[in-house]
Formats: sequence, structure tokens, C-alpha cells
Amino acid sequence: MLRVYADKYIILGRQLVDGEQTLQAAELRSLLVTEKESEAALTRMGFHLSAMATLCEELDLATSRTLIEKRLTDPPQSKREFELLVDAIFAELEGKLFLFVPPHRAKYYGLVLQSTVSTAFPRASQEMVEAGNGIATEMFTASVFHSMRAVEIGLQAMAKELGVVFSYPLELAEWGKIVGELEPKINDLKAGPRSTQKDEDLRFYSEAASQFRHFNNGWRIRASHARASFDESQAIRVFDHTLSFFQTLSERLKEEEKP
Repeated sequence: MLRVYADKYIILGRQLVDGEQTLQAAELRSLLVTEKESEAALTRMGFHLSAMATLCEELDLATSRTLIEKRLTDPPQSKREFELLVDAIFAELEGKLFLFVPPHRAKYYGLVLQSTVSTAFPRASQEMVEAGNGIATEMFTASVFHSMRAVEIGLQAMAKELGVVFSYPLELAEWGKIVGELEPKINDLKAGPRSTQKDEDLRFYSEAASQFRHFNNGWRIRASHARASFDESQAIRVFDHTLSFFQTLSERLKEEEKP
């Protein structure tokens, strides 16, 4: 997806108008124009063409850019010649689909996550980026789905850390079964000798297990099994909660690297 702002199209439109006016003025005084004035007009036209070519490249208007670049050394001499370039730009624009993202949702598009999160959980981070894109593009249920995919990666990381195993790969285990196996592992921690580290471990793992259960019952089951659709406020709440959760998880856990 090409990410641009509306001002680029406004600037391009301004260049088209200025270029047309430059040629129109030159044609009106063609009988009186001096050689110096003619050179000045060509210089101005070259400036407009160069600016237009740059903008067309930024806006992914490849055909228009190619046509304009061919005229950089041979600028249009009449308004009609220039209009051929304008027509090419408009024809190419007709094949573009534009989406408007309101300012309050634009901040969620193409997020760059905190480095500690993206380093510890690269795959989960990509799911969170997709979740943010879902909010930006009004695909709120899809956003919740991607958030839950991210949380599942965090759940598997915690299960591996605590030594949860099944007779099949952990990635194939149901969410509820993994959460159920976490409880005995956390209880085993309680049997150890008292220490500050033990208290901190119990707090971290107990709170994380509680959160996983909350994610599962609150959103994952309904999103995964098409039992509910989600609106903007729900998707944002889930996203913000998930991101905050990963900021905490990344302090002590990391996902398993895939080959």
C-alpha cells in the first residue's frame, strides 16, 4: 500500500496549473516575446516538469513520470502539448483507489513498536502492526483477530519458559489447555524457598496467566469462532491492552526463533 498525504496531490495540481499558465502567457505575447523572455519561459517550464516528475514518482504514477521525463530536454511549446501530459496524469489517476484515514486513527497505521517489544517478539510485533492497520482502515474485527494472534505467541513463549509440554508440538495445543497447564507450573514455584526473586516470579507469572485467561475468554474465542464483531472502540481497547501487555512480557520473555 502506498502511503501518501493529500498535500502531494494538491502540490501536483498546483504545478499543472502553473505550467499551463506559463505556456498560456507565452502564447498570448508570442509576437512580442524577446529571446530572453523565451528562455525564461523555457526555464520555468523545465522547473514545473521536473517538479511534476518527482511528484509522479512519489505518487507511483510511473507512466506519467516517464512521459514527463522525456520532455525535460524538449519542453512543450504550446498549451496543447502540455495538456497531453496533463491528460496522461489524469488517466493514470483514474486507476488509483484512495482511502481516507481520519487523524485519530492514522496514528495506528504502520506502527513502529518499542524496540524491546519488537526485538523480543518479532512475529508478535508484526501481528500488532497488522492490528494497528486494521484500526486505521476500519477493519476492527480483523484488528482484534491480529491482536489475539500476537497474544497467542506470547502465551507459547511463557509456556516454553515454564516447561509446559504436550505429546504434540506446543503450537498445536489449544489456548485453554496451555493456560490450564500453566497453573501447576506456577504452583510449583510456590514450593520453593522464600526469596525476593521467588515473590517477583510468582507475581509476574500469576498476573500473566490471569491476563491470558482474560484475553481468551474476553476476545479470542469470540473473534476466532465468528461469535462476535467488534467496533472501533473495542478494537482500540483490545489493541492498547495487548500492546501494554507485551511491553511487560518483553521484560522477561521472548518468542522462540523460527528457522
